[in-house]
Amino acid sequence: MIATLEDAGRVLRPGAHLGIVSRPLYLLPLLRTGALAALLSSEAADAGWGARFGVELHAQEEWSGTRDGGPGGPGLDGVAGRLPGLVGSRWRGRELRLAGYGSQRELWTAAVAATGARLLVPPPTADSDVLVDKVAMRAWFEHLGVKAPASTVVSGRPDHRVLRDRFGPLYVAQSPRGSAGNGTHLVRAADDAAVLPERERWLVSEYVGDTALNVHGFVGLDGLPQVLRPSLQLIGVAEAGAGFGQYSGCDFEAPERLSPRALSRCLEATERIGWGLAGLGYRGVFGADFVLDGDRALALEINCRMQGSTWLLGEIELERPDGRLPTQLRHVLERHGVPTLGKPDPDPASGVQLTVRHTGGRARAVGVPRAGAYALHEGALVRRGDAAGLLECGPEETVLVNLPPAGTVLHPGAVLARLVARRSLTAPDGRALTTRGRALVEALHRLYSFGEPGTEG
Repeated sequence: MIATLEDAGRVLRPGAHLGIVSRPLYLLPLLRTGALAALLSSEAADAGWGARFGVELHAQEEWSGTRDGGPGGPGLDGVAGRLPGLVGSRWRGRELRLAGYGSQRELWTAAVAATGARLLVPPPTADSDVLVDKVAMRAWFEHLGVKAPASTVVSGRPDHRVLRDRFGPLYVAQSPRGSAGNGTHLVRAADDAAVLPERERWLVSEYVGDTALNVHGFVGLDGLPQVLRPSLQLIGVAEAGAGFGQYSGCDFEAPERLSPRALSRCLEATERIGWGLAGLGYRGVFGADFVLDGDRALALEINCRMQGSTWLLGEIELERPDGRLPTQLRHVLERHGVPTLGKPDPDPASGVQLTVRHTGGRARAVGVPRAGAYALHEGALVRRGDAAGLLECGPEETVLVNLPPAGTVLHPGAVLARLVARRSLTAPDGRALTTRGRALVEALHRLYSFGEPGTEG
């Protein structure tokens, strides 16, 4: 039973894990603990990460020279396909355990095999639509006794008149499969419904409110679920370049400012969901998303994988003085059959991330700031030193990470940077920036300069 970082070091480092993830930041706790021998990604790591963490890095962005506004997953096939040429014979005879953000693809196994190495892949998770399909999730929530927004499933293009009569002037239409807010639309009028594409299925739900909460959970090899730390979800922050429903970050301290009754209901529902996932055979980390309306808490969906906030949860966990395992390490170990021991810790903690996106047209980022810790001084961001995440962030500092390399062609919606901070950057609903948050975003934009995109690589 692995219970501490010291114990894990004997398993992780000799295991030589291969990280495969859209953005290197998402595996930062694994990088910090020396668990990865190499990392393949869609977007490039910040400058100096290879030497800092002693890891071999390869990113699709390095030769494509572009960054788009998508989730980053499609580029993984591109970097995996180039792997034999990048690695040559250096990996021959090695065994590498996969440490992935979500599910694995056969192409990755074949690409590693072409280098002469062997990729050890965790067994598949439970085979159930409940894990991936929002329509199936809603029916499952009802079975578990977990409250969710009123909803219906329609085909083709949503009929605004019918849906308005049922749900009122505002409602939400979603693709049944998607993440990070992609495929989610707020319908306010007939014109909004008319521009939606025809689909075999739309999940249409009542619009409940603007405050979204995520709760991390974990199901161990022993089948016992644990409820971990909640975070306010920063959703659709327009001042940071996000559209409606688009994931903009998270705040692990903000839940203490929300309704205690609603928060308690979220934790209770997460425990029920955890027991349900255990019964389906799922093992590892998961997240449950809720929307809050006063004291009400309604479940929206579950994410049976690492989430965009799991890395920041790991940073908070690594700051604890007791040397306990971060959830991300527990997930990787247990998915490979190594049992771990972890103690739930749902209390609020200091830790915020805000994604800032490019809002202009296609352009080349000619001038790009250096990643690191910054202080806001007279409206300008002044660099204080090297930093990779929350662990190096002072009380009044902001860490810039996940920046595009200079010369990268940015498409609309591409990530300019993630701001990591100790204090909240948004209002309690997670939708609008605070005065400080707005000043940081404006100062960040002033650190960039853009030129004509030219010909992409």
